[in-house]
Amino acid sequence: MSLNKKRKFNKLLINPGFQLRYVFWLTASGFVLVAINALIAFSFIRENYITLVELSPMTDETKALMHTELQNLILGLSVTSLCFLGLITFLGLVLSHRTAGPLYHLNRVFNEIQAGNRKARAKFRQQDEFQEVAQSFNKMMDSISAGNK
Repeated sequence: MSLNKKRKFNKLLINPGFQLRYVFWLTASGFVLVAINALIAFSFIRENYITLVELSPMTDETKALMHTELQNLILGLSVTSLCFLGLITFLGLVLSHRTAGPLYHLNRVFNEIQAGNRKARAKFRQQDEFQEVAQSFNKMMDSISAGNK
């Protein structure tokens, strides 16, 4: 992995412990749902498909073609499920970043204020969560600063 890509990935993982747990549980939930769907669909489709193919008056060649189509259907559903899990994992990482980023920034502002910088304020990116928290925090700091003058 190139250094530039590694930096971008490190910026995405602001709080790795929280974010990786979040992504893990989101992906694990998606995996369980996909597995349950696959088991139900596979058992019903395969059982009924095989019964219909075996009981119908087809040549062995046609039956083999029908079994191949069933395998292609199962493969297509498997690939789609894996893409779905990949999408859930990516979205989980992005959403956890939007949550962990503001909290990380607030922690830095708290440390600045503790170090004596009473003018430090929370400034979040527009797409970040907890905008109201930053606004309330900044109002509180403004009122504290105004009261100390």
